[in-house]
Amino acid sequence: MEHPRDSAVPLDAAIMSFQALLEYRFRDPSLLRQALGTWNLPLSPEAAAARQRLEFLGDAAWDFAVAAAAFELWPQATAGDLTRFRSVWCSTTGLAHLARQIGLPLPQSLAAPAPSDRVLAEMLEAVLGAMVQDGGLDAVRALAHRGMAKERTVTTPPPVDPKSALQMLAQARFGTLPIYRLLERRGPAHQPRFRVGVRVSCAESEIRADAEGPSRQAAEQEAARLALHRLVEGTDS
Repeated sequence: MEHPRDSAVPLDAAIMSFQALLEYRFRDPSLLRQALGTWNLPLSPEAAAARQRLEFLGDAAWDFAVAAAAFELWPQATAGDLTRFRSVWCSTTGLAHLARQIGLPLPQSLAAPAPSDRVLAEMLEAVLGAMVQDGGLDAVRALAHRGMAKERTVTTPPPVDPKSALQMLAQARFGTLPIYRLLERRGPAHQPRFRVGVRVSCAESEIRADAEGPSRQAAEQEAARLALHRLVEGTDS
């Protein structure tokens, strides 16, 4: 289903259509209206705070629902494999992928140009929180199971990129997150070069790594790969 792009499409019509795609009908449709608050921009401070509370609840519910679905769908997976599944599906990218998969309705103000993964992820988290408030965890668990089952074309966990792997390891070992910093950008606009540094705070020291790439994202991935190697090998910079 394509996102609604006609500003004349009323919110109630979008809600009715979206509930069918969710395979869940709200007892209290006002909760879903609240979750889809971007239809009524700008939000009042009260509405924004209420929507953020739904995002918080949805984030926690989705984390559990994904863990349970992965446990059921991949019975031979190790604990490490299950952690990787959860990391992928609970990430901003994973949530945005699901939002597109189920046809999350967007108002005209967000439909064009295409919204960022962060915007889609936050909207979906609010919807998930509304589902929990309305009917408990079962509907969210069912959605996670359906969404992940559709992607179940392989029996191995999805690959984890260096940035995700470094984040997971840093959180598991030290309870911290890697910090990235753009050190330099040079070259012409059509062929730029980016140099990025990453720092991971350890117990009594720091792991640091610098790397270059044709984009900031590519440089961050390479810096993360180097830092991950040093972290695993137990050496610092």
